[in-house]
Amino acid sequence: MKTINKAYTFLYCFLLLIIFQGCSTKKNIVSDLPIAEIEISEIIKNSRKTDFTYENLRNRVKVEFDNGRLTQNIILSFRAIEDEVLWISASMIVPIAKILLTNERFVFYEKFQKNYIDEELSQVSKLLNLKSPVNLLQNILFGTPVIDINKSKWERIQNSNYYVLQSSKGIQTTLFINPKTFQLEQQRIFIPLLSSLVTFNYRNYKNIDGKTVPSEVLISYIKGNQITRVNLEYSQFDFPEKLNFPMVIPSDYKRLNLDEIIK
Repeated sequence: MKTINKAYTFLYCFLLLIIFQGCSTKKNIVSDLPIAEIEISEIIKNSRKTDFTYENLRNRVKVEFDNGRLTQNIILSFRAIEDEVLWISASMIVPIAKILLTNERFVFYEKFQKNYIDEELSQVSKLLNLKSPVNLLQNILFGTPVIDINKSKWERIQNSNYYVLQSSKGIQTTLFINPKTFQLEQQRIFIPLLSSLVTFNYRNYKNIDGKTVPSEVLISYIKGNQITRVNLEYSQFDFPEKLNFPMVIPSDYKRLNLDEIIK
């Protein structure tokens, strides 16, 4: 009987040891402030959980544009199939332009000058090393890193308010990740070819049908002394089962080449 009691006592103490040992080594990675010891891989894993995903998406976007010389307000009607199609209709009281973007094709027309573009994207994608132009743009719009966060190499920059990750190869990207929610609050992209910096600030994340998405995106483009600011405000999100993407270019519009515009 004593032997059995000793065995139970030993088992009880052994289980307590395991429990307390586990409690003492387990780290709570959710914190209002950055945790110094957290691994970069853990930051990435938790950040990916906040990615905004959808099948079909439709929403409305208020755009404020300011380049120091010109200020404009535009309303966009936005439709998308994730990673496949983006369609945008722009209005200033009346419709003024439309855009259709797939991974193979870019179509645009505007009603003021009656110009349009219809270009295959294979050469542009190859030049910029883009596997999916649609994926790139949707990442910019909805608070996901512009480069694949899993496949890139990152260095951590110490910061008292954010987890800051900087890419050590490829596109020079810096990510500012909220330590409590792991949502991306800012990404900065340096473009050496243009000697310019683009910054995207993501604000006021909201839960829509179980998905978290920023309701505001503040964009700044800096080249030399010139600063261009574009503010996006999202509203009326919904996720319809089917979407259409009307794009009919009037026959009297003049065609422009994309490379001429870029030059």
